[in-house]
Amino acid sequence: MRTILTILIVFLFSGCASTSNNHNNLSEIVDDYFSVYSQRIDFERLMSFYDNNAQFKDIIYGNSLKNKEEIKGFLAWDRGEFKVLSGEHALTVTEQVFGKKRVVTQGFFHEFSYDGQELGPWLFVIVQEFNGQNKIIKQTDWINYTPRKNFLGGKNMNDELINKEL
Repeated sequence: MRTILTILIVFLFSGCASTSNNHNNLSEIVDDYFSVYSQRIDFERLMSFYDNNAQFKDIIYGNSLKNKEEIKGFLAWDRGEFKVLSGEHALTVTEQVFGKKRVVTQGFFHEFSYDGQELGPWLFVIVQEFNGQNKIIKQTDWINYTPRKNFLGGKNMNDELINKEL
């Protein structure tokens, strides 16, 4: 009986360790993803986080993409001239919530110029779902694009970023 109890305890702890390692691994992958995104230098590395059949939705623009190739065409860092105007990173992560295979990341894009037009800062919430290999299989972006007149109209919720020192 003692041997059976010992075996059960070992399995219980190894199961907990496995779950913990998986979470830490996912946490490291998500940190790496947003680091690559923030540096905005290595687009191929950014795309390596996505599964070939990943789905991607940009809620504000209304885009719904069905695979990695469509995502690559949508994000296309080589399209247009991009330059961060404040600091060296394109974005800052302010909060993350981890589920078993889902991560919700909140933050903001710093001020930048795109083809000579000054944009940002933009608040964002990005929801990502991962498969067993920790590749992104679903991503939903909520980005508060401004100036609003160039995108949708409505209230500029990003004013709170402009009015406080980042």
